[in-house]
Amino acid sequence: MSVMKGLSREEQGAVALEFLILFPFIVAMLYGAAVYGLTFFAQYRMQDAVDTAVVTALYIDRSEQESGSLATAVTQRANDALAGLADRLPGNLNALCALETVGGIEMLHCNLVYPDYQSNPIVPALDFGMLGRFPPLPARLNVDARAAF
Repeated sequence: MSVMKGLSREEQGAVALEFLILFPFIVAMLYGAAVYGLTFFAQYRMQDAVDTAVVTALYIDRSEQESGSLATAVTQRANDALAGLADRLPGNLNALCALETVGGIEMLHCNLVYPDYQSNPIVPALDFGMLGRFPPLPARLNVDARAAF
């Protein structure tokens, strides 16, 4: 049994018109939710890779390292781990781990950047010409992690 069967001809036309007006907005909201969901998931995976690289670098046997070479060993191990983890992620990523001093404390700082996310996203944005691109995306994705050693 049809839902429209009990409606008059004018009411059926009104329902059809409402559907035509609202349908593009509903599809756009669903598409935007999917694009943002995948964008946030990509950033979550990048953050997980950076966190894992920092944790991996800190699992180093300090008794085997001389005091001067400990910083080099930690940095090298972090860069190796981050490079391996970044290869598993989509996109052209820039990965770097370096040492920095914050308040007299040596910190390992790892950073992972997806530099051209707006022009090369995981899921493409729709281009509506004069209306612009939908949904609006960040220019780049950037995550970092720090740990004292």
